[in-house]
Amino acid sequence: MKAMERRQAILEKLEKAEQPLSASRLAEELGVSRQIIVGDVALLRAENHDIMATHRGYLLAERLQVPKSYYHGKLACKHSAKEVRLELETIVQNGGKILDVEVEHPIYGMITAPLNIESQDEIDYFMDKLSCYQGSLLSSLTGGIHLHRISCRDQKTFEKIYQHLKKEGLVFED
Repeated sequence: MKAMERRQAILEKLEKAEQPLSASRLAEELGVSRQIIVGDVALLRAENHDIMATHRGYLLAERLQVPKSYYHGKLACKHSAKEVRLELETIVQNGGKILDVEVEHPIYGMITAPLNIESQDEIDYFMDKLSCYQGSLLSSLTGGIHLHRISCRDQKTFEKIYQHLKKEGLVFED
């Protein structure tokens, strides 16, 4: 399979995907290395294909759309790496979906990473990945301070999430 055909196949798989597809899975299905897939995705993005990289794999951005009727808000949080699970569970158990995490880097400015976590299974998966890869949290760049964009049913639900996070000592305040 030629490179152009492979990139077209990647797009077709992403268009049909109900869940993110990992580079490893795409590589196996297309008979190439993971690194080739990563390069192909970079080239597809350069061609203005809106491909998101999530902690579970690649997904077309249009698949991440949240109904416009949902309430969106940002929360400023600060906590240690040991409190990540508590933070995520507090948000999800109170009706929220964690869309992304954002930190302000002194050189690069705002750095945002998609999360799209809305269930306990997704929290467990994220925590397993973090543990397996011994990854650093983006918030480690800012002493634990970060923002989360949250989607939920309404402003009342958002306030409930905020109050529970505050009760746990996870909200950043001056």
